Amino acid sequence: MILTEVDGLPVRLRAPHDLSFVARWGRVFAVLDQQDSGNLCLGVEGPAGRVFVKYAGAPTVRYDGAIETAVANLRRSAEVYRALAHPTLVTLREAVDVGGGHALVFDWTDATPVGRQYEQSHVVRSLSEQARADAVQQILDFHVHAAAQGWVAIDLYDGSVMVDADSGRVTLCDLDFYERGPVVNRMGRMWGSTRFMSPEEYRLGAPIDEVTNVFTLGSLAHTFLGDDATKSRSAWVGSEAQFDVAARAMRAERDARWPSVVALAEAWRSAAPALP
Repeated sequence: MILTEVDGLPVRLRAPHDLSFVARWGRVFAVLDQQDSGNLCLGVEGPAGRVFVKYAGAPTVRYDGAIETAVANLRRSAEVYRALAHPTLVTLREAVDVGGGHALVFDWTDATPVGRQYEQSHVVRSLSEQARADAVQQILDFHVHAAAQGWVAIDLYDGSVMVDADSGRVTLCDLDFYERGPVVNRMGRMWGSTRFMSPEEYRLGAPIDEVTNVFTLGSLAHTFLGDDATKSRSAWVGSEAQFDVAARAMRAERDARWPSVVALAEAWRSAAPALP
């Protein structure tokens, strides 16, 4: 590992890499260099405001694959953000070949990451129960939008979710591996966190579709209203009806789950406790 700098901030890499191209967007104010995807992420502020730059091409510390693969994956993912543009999805400004690699440039958001790997993941506990349930609904409604266009969520987990602690507004990010259906498990153990993965995401040749996504989305309900590691009723702070909706979503047998994302989203909405 080597330690270099960009605009006075440390960047950890496996080998030297020229990052001077970042100046085209302004001055770096934040560095995320511990991603295992092969991407180096930077917060940059310039004349056009703050942006989030996701760059593949540098030899990042935690990525073991070929840099060319990381570049190809990031280049392909631009289609995801363009095709699924939505108020809940982070906004892609541009995708550009630069610095010997490829960069996606997004609007910056001050929303707080929910994923356990982030220091600020406790943000969920600061939200009211109603705001937590509403956050789940926002995630579900986005995936209704995605499913209606034939897209399948791949590698969706708590690290894909950010939330504004004041407004409760959700922003989704890092959806790079979403694919247009039909999708078949070509890997065996697919990308993702075990806390959110369905049985078919471990089974070579299995269909990966809306019913798969229903499982993951049910697990994400526990991120906001329970414990997504144990999925236990004792950790659940939502209503019994909401727990039951999430439990059906996470059944091991595909035929026992909600049959579609829209069915899950409607069930979750109907399970909301009546307001006083």
